[in-house]
Amino acid sequence: MARPIALGVSLLVVMLCAMPDPGLAQQPKRGGVLRIAEREAPGLDPHLTVSFLSHSFISLAYSQLVRFPNGPEQKHPADFSILPDLAEKWEYKTPTSLVFTLRKGVKFHNKPPVNGREVTAEDVKYSLDRFMAKSGFRARFDAVQAIEAVDRYTVRITLKEPFAPFLNHLANPTFTAILPREAEEKFKDFNHPDAVIGTGPFILRSYDKGVKVVFERNPDYYMKGLPYLDGVVIEIAPDTQTRLSLLRAGKVEMAHVWGWLSPEEARGVKQTNPEMVATPYKVIGVGHIYMRTDQPPFNDVRVRRAVSLAIDRKAWNDALLFGEGCVDSGPIPCAMTDWKLDAAKMDPAKVKTLIGYDPAEAKRLLAQAGFPKGFTTPMFHWPGYVSPWRSYYELAAEALGKVGITVELKPEEYGKYISTTYLGKFEKMAMGPSTPFTEVDDFLYGTHFPEQPNNRSSVADAELNKLLVAQRRELDPKKRKEIVDEIQRYLADKQYYVYVPQWPQYVAHPPYVKGFKHHDGYGLGLRLLYTWLDK
Repeated sequence: MARPIALGVSLLVVMLCAMPDPGLAQQPKRGGVLRIAEREAPGLDPHLTVSFLSHSFISLAYSQLVRFPNGPEQKHPADFSILPDLAEKWEYKTPTSLVFTLRKGVKFHNKPPVNGREVTAEDVKYSLDRFMAKSGFRARFDAVQAIEAVDRYTVRITLKEPFAPFLNHLANPTFTAILPREAEEKFKDFNHPDAVIGTGPFILRSYDKGVKVVFERNPDYYMKGLPYLDGVVIEIAPDTQTRLSLLRAGKVEMAHVWGWLSPEEARGVKQTNPEMVATPYKVIGVGHIYMRTDQPPFNDVRVRRAVSLAIDRKAWNDALLFGEGCVDSGPIPCAMTDWKLDAAKMDPAKVKTLIGYDPAEAKRLLAQAGFPKGFTTPMFHWPGYVSPWRSYYELAAEALGKVGITVELKPEEYGKYISTTYLGKFEKMAMGPSTPFTEVDDFLYGTHFPEQPNNRSSVADAELNKLLVAQRRELDPKKRKEIVDEIQRYLADKQYYVYVPQWPQYVAHPPYVKGFKHHDGYGLGLRLLYTWLDK
């Protein structure tokens, strides 16, 4: 059993800097190396892992056909408008046919065996075909019928049916990164540091495993004059406290790959280092308990509702998140304001099972489902996620224990967790965060449609499936939003997933770091494109 955690945590009132970064209004300075403390990534091949660490690291080196706005281009952190990247323009010839025209003269990094050659349409076809064959996120391209290199600078993608999320998926670093075939032919995959050869703003120069990853500025990057930094070094530090100590001591500029600190960590850092910039952002994220709904006891909706009603989300939010979290955190993240349906617009009875707290009702539902004395279940998880995840696992075990569900916490090594549990290969119950997807379809179709790798709860609901397919085929944004709203109403009392409060993240760094703006998703490379050091 997990040890109890007292929920009576006194609030520490500390002034946190939430002012806009003046760095974007100043003339950027060139040079300098940004240092980041982070855990080890399980691999470097963008198609052989779904790890946020891997994709964030290698996003420095790769580009896509299209991209999201970053830095001064973006309107807000969840700005997912589509901008040109390696493709200078694109056109829908029909609702199922897109033609992309590549920029001429864009070069791969000058590393053997590619040696700085020009990117062509054949590279695009090779890379996207490989994504469809190998990636854990390949379901994003289920709608793709064919990818053709029409000529040296033209790519045609034919879809099986209209597919609203497609351009967003193409823009999402680094799942659809454009890769050179020669590197895979020499190194067998893209996990070897020498095989990380892209067209992005930084070149991976060295990787001392367990110690550090070194990137240098790409002098041939197609955006002339960018990036401002000479390089980026990722210092490998597995322990959270070690990373925070490095930040406090000025040995790194960021204690997380995206600069994130939890509300509690940000308050602590501001106490010891009042000069530190710590800006809160509502981020795209979903924390949840997921269950094998295809097996007893979680195939019974009464059991799943009991799990949800056992969680006192308001108490968790007040105690661990200083009241700053979002309680109604799923299935669509709070930060996705364009798609999120307010709980006030749903049936109150359904909303109660979605975000309510009623342990007596939870016990009644368990008894009704044939478990008057409760039952025992494992809860698989990775203990390395940032604060407050360790507390969340223990609080969940404690809360479920109070209604009769005995939880045996099962911590896993990250490589095993991300390749099994995270993809729905576990017994009975697990808990953790979702990928910070940039397309609403990923939080709906991706996590609820049968056979999808991110359908961690093994959901199979014929009525729901019709709605999931309909929203992704609808190209009119207003009509699509109506279907997405209907899906949220439908899911409210199904509890295929049990959602826990989502907290803001504080992006923290010394005041001399300028131009770094948070953007949801994995695209660290583009965030660093406009970053510079005022020293």
